Amino acid sequence: MLIGSTHVEIITSRQNDRIKFLCKLRDRVKRDRFEMFLVEGHRELSRAMDNNIPMDSIFFCEKFFRDLTPWDLIQRAENKNIQVCQVSDEVFEKISYCKNCDGILGLAKFWHLDFPHVKLSNNAFILVAESIEKAGNLGALMRSAESAGADVLILCNPVTDIFNPNVIRASQGAVFSLPTVVTSNEKTLKFLEANAVQIFTTTPSAKNIYFHENFTSPTAIIVGSEHDGLSDFWLKNDSVMPIALPQKGMSDSLNVNDAAVIVLYEVVRQRMQKESSRM
Repeated sequence: MLIGSTHVEIITSRQNDRIKFLCKLRDRVKRDRFEMFLVEGHRELSRAMDNNIPMDSIFFCEKFFRDLTPWDLIQRAENKNIQVCQVSDEVFEKISYCKNCDGILGLAKFWHLDFPHVKLSNNAFILVAESIEKAGNLGALMRSAESAGADVLILCNPVTDIFNPNVIRASQGAVFSLPTVVTSNEKTLKFLEANAVQIFTTTPSAKNIYFHENFTSPTAIIVGSEHDGLSDFWLKNDSVMPIALPQKGMSDSLNVNDAAVIVLYEVVRQRMQKESSRM
């Protein structure tokens, strides 16, 4: 099946210049240079379009379509005057970065990742992540923060960029709906203090257990890198409160996303409990 539109371009050569360009965007240097990135998958593309992420073009191959066929996305793209390209099996296999692809991939444009575009709720709820290295963990943190209802995810000095295809995939599209800021530790601290947000740092060495703290007022939870945890900038800062998860086994830490989820949902629990007590 081929949608009956004169706007559909057909690409059958793996050496096509547009196909070569898509492959270049697997490299962060190229993504930063052209300010463009790849979005693969029906769910991810759907969520990108739902959140009005600027999209340059869509590439599809019907052979790889699954039960949930993406004709709806292709039609939506045409309605928005986004270029649609039908590609051969070999071409799609070249541009796809997923083991079990579903036959559709989009070329999207960067958007702003700074503080002026962030709007905090009256009772701010913020996750801060410092120097996250692994794309899977960064994507999972986005998914967790979005699910818990955080206002924003602030990434301080990240090692992995949020436009990495594996981050997009691991976030299951949460990257498109969760406001995210990429900045430095110093600017993050100034932002939190300017908005009167209490700051909690997660570290195994803390004496305070996380569920003994009160998270019902404006709160920021800070988690550190997979290998080194938080830097001294946060650990030796007198304006923050260190908290820990009880560790009963031989392990002295959890996966960064696992630890974040536990604390994030304690924030959710306390706030829901406080709200229900008012009713």
